Amino acid sequence: MEKLPVTVMIYAYQAGRLDLLKKRQRMEEAATIRALEREGKTRREARIIVARMRPEEWPSLETVVAQAVEQRLAEPDLAGPWRPLTEVEEEELALSGRWPGPNLGVSLSQRNYKLPSELVKRLRTTAWRVSEEPLRELRERGLVGAGLVLGESER
Repeated sequence: MEKLPVTVMIYAYQAGRLDLLKKRQRMEEAATIRALEREGKTRREARIIVARMRPEEWPSLETVVAQAVEQRLAEPDLAGPWRPLTEVEEEELALSGRWPGPNLGVSLSQRNYKLPSELVKRLRTTAWRVSEEPLRELRERGLVGAGLVLGESER
């Protein structure tokens, strides 16, 4: 399954929890290796056993994030079905930059993950369709576009 690199903005508290999870997983893996060595396994054997355990016991953050995205996309407000993106929409989504989203007055952290390409496509399609009407209104008002500069009264 192909994975695509995706840059996401997540709440700072979520980023902290993911960082803590990763640290805890490393500590648990190390403790498991030590326990296996105490049971008579060589360090190499213990590391091989832990490597086999890793996907189930200590899934990667990318796996955890992908599962969270899948769960969120299954909720009623995002479940769809959504019209597939047109070629023009896909080309526009391929451009770098930020897209409109809520400003809830909370700190966000940037994270990079490689997620399954099909999941990325579903996520982008959902985000595009949910934002379709507000984006149309912003475009009609001339509030979206590169190099847009607003005067004080316009803001």
